[in-house]
Parts: sequence; C-alpha cells; structure tokens
Amino acid sequence: MFRALSDRASGLVFVVLVLAVSLGTARVAGGLNLAFSPLLVVLLMMLVVTREGWSRAGWRRLGLGRAAVRSWPVAIATTAGVSVPAAAGVVLLGFARFTTPHGPWLTDLLAMCVAGPVLAFAEEIGWRGYLQPRLRSSLAVGAVWIAWHLPYILLTPDYHADGNRVVVLTLFSGSVLAFSVLFGALREQTGSMWPAVLAHFAHNATFALLASYALETSHPVLVHEYLAGDTGLLVLIGTAVFAVIVTQRAGLGGAHAGLGDRRDGLVSRRTGRG
Repeated sequence: MFRALSDRASGLVFVVLVLAVSLGTARVAGGLNLAFSPLLVVLLMMLVVTREGWSRAGWRRLGLGRAAVRSWPVAIATTAGVSVPAAAGVVLLGFARFTTPHGPWLTDLLAMCVAGPVLAFAEEIGWRGYLQPRLRSSLAVGAVWIAWHLPYILLTPDYHADGNRVVVLTLFSGSVLAFSVLFGALREQTGSMWPAVLAHFAHNATFALLASYALETSHPVLVHEYLAGDTGLLVLIGTAVFAVIVTQRAGLGGAHAGLGDRRDGLVSRRTGRG
C-alpha cells in the first residue's frame, strides 16, 4: 500500500495504530487484547501497510532469525535476578516474610510457562522487533510502551489499581523506561529479539510467582506496588543498574538512547528505507 514509507513514518503509523487499539479496547477486551495488539499491528503493517512482510528480508529485520542463546543467561539474570533480591529486600526490611508455597502454585507455574512466552513474544515483536529499528531510540520506544499501558491502568480496575496513583504511575514509568533500555540493549547487542522476549517473560513470571506464592505481608500496597512488585522501587533501581551495565558492555554507551540497531541500519540503507 505505502511501500515508500520511511522508517520514521512507518514507526509513527505503528505507534498511532497500537495506541488507538489500546485506547479503544481497554474497557471492552481487557488485558488479553492489550497483550496481543502489538503483534496484530505488526502483521497489519507488514502485510498491508508497507507490505514488507511479503519478502524474507522484511521478516528478518524483526530479529526473528537468530536465537542468540549466549545472551539468555544475561536476560534471565537482569530480570529474574532483580525480582528475587527485591523480594528478599522487603523481607529484610520487615515488611513481608517468605512462606512455603501453597495453593495451585505448580499448576500456575506450568500455565505461565506455556502462556507467558507467547504473551511476551506478542509484545516484544512490536516494541523491540518492529519499533526499535525504526524509531532508533530505546527511550522513545519506552515512552510508547508506557502510553500503551495507560488506558488499561487508568480506565480499568485490573492493573496497578492500588495505592497512590501519582506514586504508582511514577514508579511504573521509570521502570518501563529502564526495561526498555535494558531490552533494547539486548536487542542491539545480539541483532535478535529473542533475548528481549525471554527477559520480558522471566520478569513477569518471577514477580508474579513470588507475589502470589512466596511472600506473605500485611502491607500489600507497600510491598507489591511501591517496593517489590513488577515496577516497584527496588525493581526500578535494580533494572536501571543492569540497563547501564548491559548498555556499556554492548559498546553502546550513552548514545544507545538515540541510536538504533547497527545491523538494522545497514539493512535500511541497503533497501532504501529510512
């Protein structure tokens, strides 16, 4: 339809579409629709709007062709490896205690191991697969990621509904930006989106299982929203530290926030896009 769209133009069209879906369906379809909307918009862009998906090169640019297995331990250590110390931190501070898992924890674990990677993939193919090589800025992608969540947070009672709204949104925004820089560095370092998918899944699974089955507290808002939840202060600090470390080790330095994947830049120039 619009084969001559530049990278920035196609990225902006993607942003408008994915935010429109989020805003338009938050109340009706809820979290499941939200989770799959980046994947659906990628398919719309690739197959209809720019038609890049009708060539192998178009799909390759999403970072699907390389597993980048060597970076998987880093992906897990920088996400699950943050949530576990955060949980230990609230225990040491006296706000919670570790408890023996009870209830259907094994069933939930198995279900999460099946559904979790699918949901993480559905998001990451949009953020790190499609959008980052086009906007060429992890911070810009992070800002879109925040905006995409906002209708679900502000218009429904299902996500980050407890606690002071200003505090929760501040912590959420800071954490999402830190995650975006971390996941973006993994994407640029490896040329693959799979480490970001694994990191996203490892984070979601670890904090959810810890909160549901390993921590007991009489201060749920303090523990699960402000300190050790998925975007709590301790998680924000740990993720930001790892984001800096991974970015520096990837050789991206401070320029990472404004530069895209070098490999994708080469593809863009060779194909005349961007």
